[in-house]
Amino acid sequence: GDDRRGFTVEVRETFARLTRQGLGPNDAAALALKLAAGIAEWPLDVPAFLGSIERCKDATLRSGEKLSEHLGVSDDIERVFSSADALNSSFIAHTSARHDDEPRDDDDDDSLSGRTETTATPPLDPATARVRDALKLDFDELLDVYQAIESLGSLFVGILLASFGRLLGSLGDGPTAWSHAGPALIRLILVVLECPALIEPAHSDVLGQLLKLAASLPDSATNAMVLCVRACYKREQFRRSLAVTQQFLTVRVYDMRRRGVTDASTTHAAAFLRVLWRANTAVSVPGADVGAERSTRMHPYAFVPFADFRVDAVNGEEFDTREDYRRWRRPDLRAFSFCDYPFVYDPAAKARILQLESAMLQAHVFEHYALGSPLPDPHAVSTDLGNCPYLKLEVRRDCLLADTMRQLTYHVRCGDVRKPLRVRFVGEEGVDEGGVQKEFFQLIAPQVFSKRVGFECDEETHSVWFAKGKQPWAEYELAGVIVGLAVYNGHALDLKLPKVAYKKLMDEPIGLGDLEDVAPWHHNAMRCLLRCEDETEIERFGFSFAATYVEDVSGECVCVDLLPPNGEDTRVDMGNRREYVNRYVEWYLVDSVAAQFDSFRGGFERLCGGIGALFRSDELESLVVGAPTLDFHALQANCSYEDGLCVDDPLATWFWALVHDDLCESRRRRLLCFCTGSDRAPVAGLGSVRLAVSVNGRDDARLPTAHTCFNHLMLPRYSCREVLRERLTTAIDNAVGFGLQ
Repeated sequence: GDDRRGFTVEVRETFARLTRQGLGPNDAAALALKLAAGIAEWPLDVPAFLGSIERCKDATLRSGEKLSEHLGVSDDIERVFSSADALNSSFIAHTSARHDDEPRDDDDDDSLSGRTETTATPPLDPATARVRDALKLDFDELLDVYQAIESLGSLFVGILLASFGRLLGSLGDGPTAWSHAGPALIRLILVVLECPALIEPAHSDVLGQLLKLAASLPDSATNAMVLCVRACYKREQFRRSLAVTQQFLTVRVYDMRRRGVTDASTTHAAAFLRVLWRANTAVSVPGADVGAERSTRMHPYAFVPFADFRVDAVNGEEFDTREDYRRWRRPDLRAFSFCDYPFVYDPAAKARILQLESAMLQAHVFEHYALGSPLPDPHAVSTDLGNCPYLKLEVRRDCLLADTMRQLTYHVRCGDVRKPLRVRFVGEEGVDEGGVQKEFFQLIAPQVFSKRVGFECDEETHSVWFAKGKQPWAEYELAGVIVGLAVYNGHALDLKLPKVAYKKLMDEPIGLGDLEDVAPWHHNAMRCLLRCEDETEIERFGFSFAATYVEDVSGECVCVDLLPPNGEDTRVDMGNRREYVNRYVEWYLVDSVAAQFDSFRGGFERLCGGIGALFRSDELESLVVGAPTLDFHALQANCSYEDGLCVDDPLATWFWALVHDDLCESRRRRLLCFCTGSDRAPVAGLGSVRLAVSVNGRDDARLPTAHTCFNHLMLPRYSCREVLRERLTTAIDNAVGFGLQ
């Protein structure tokens, strides 16, 4: 009886002490029972521990006293950081570090003020906010302890890491640890991951254990970890965890290259990188104000730009992208491939992967047609011309759109648009080895995406969008085929589609902010409506749940009910204005052009149906239209010289001085088109274009010439720079077509 009463008293006193330290009643009760029974360790008394560390550094202490302090610190480290119970009941946050409506770090969420909009961060959704409050992890206190331990030197850091090793070893694999610890396991993983010493390669074994545990968690636990990271991390913490994981993965990649095999730790690191990637993806919050909604569009990430996830080791020339792609396309091998984690690749590497896929598919299709056994297509029409192994387009410059649409319609019906492309301009000498195609796509894109085909152009943004009403759907499909053909054959287009078109192609969510590029006036009206502070202001708009547009073919004004059956009679007020905005945006960007866009998507996916697995919408846009800027210094750095010309030759020096100093932007683009067949840079920029410059005789009267298929510019050896300038500008200002004009 006395033992039981003593045990009860001890449990009550321990429970009271633990609740004062911030533990919840359930957690405090469970730990109090374990402590009273002697099967658990006490949580860390942080102020006392930090005081002991300071005394260890006190130079006035005698050696015996200092040894005693060192042993006490060492014992505390081993006791707490190797015990799941002690660690999970330490570093309790007494108040939430960040509220739902507070920005992270220096972010400003009021994007409607005069301040910049690009710093805003989306607020936490309610579910994530609840996860943050339940975790109760004081990251600042935890980091203070880690830094204090580091200040004592490598011996104590080693004791800390060894304690981590024992802790992780005691937990077992992911499913086992999750079944025993539940959500507390996520807290343990985040506590260990926060240790700054993990960035050191010498401690990669402990980090490897941690990543193995995280990678083996069941899906429910992985989802919980995503929520925890998104809820609890600040930007600096996220960057630190990202850097630790990337460095570990980089070392594994170099080791894989050296040994020729992939070990399991590479898979574990990539899997945890995906957890961070998911946590970094911003979430639109129902009821968020218009400023936060616009911020989500401007910054679709919560912590760092998506480009920060790229791993240099897999984007360099030394990495075998072809082999990685081969493993990805052979799921029966069950082999690891970075293509399953596309965020580690930069757009240029992804473009190379797409080119590999296109080249392999074209070779496969060519082989079948060349052997007289075309690939089966249930929609194909059998013809004699369909047995040709090439997709041949013969077009006239003065009838470019009509000739292209007629021939593509035929090839789409035959189901052979995946053949290797060959283009010929009627009456011209050019043989298509790539240069003719580039000029063809540059010329056809503005004609296809015009009012003649069924697109409307906004005068303010100059972007094109799908015309509403009853349109010829087949022409939209052919427009999609044109874009798909360009991507499939590795060419950039002069295309003014807004970003929302690429988001729809990639099935990414869209919102009010996406309306700005398509219809700025409508976007501004919606934002003004959401700014209204009372019913009087809203009544001035006179909006009801209806939308109108002018039918492009008949010219009739059509009214659309946004809230059937009585939307036109339902006035917009303070209570329903957000619903009105959501319905209007959905109608304008989705419903009103659904048939048109579906036809366009169908044409695009005839050639690029599997592209969504690799690319985000912004990367797809870069792939379609090329790099946004033209860096001619990068082009010069990658230039080669032939036929006796060298980099220090006066002719080469004059040429590049003329390009950088004398030519305006439009003439630089014409020069690029003259040399390569296109005024667009590929997604990797002009630094990836291999321009060759050579000497072609000695005659001031001759004009420069070029082989666009090979990016080869030939310059006569002119007598001075002024002659070069006059002859070159004459050539680029009057160059049209292939062969003699």
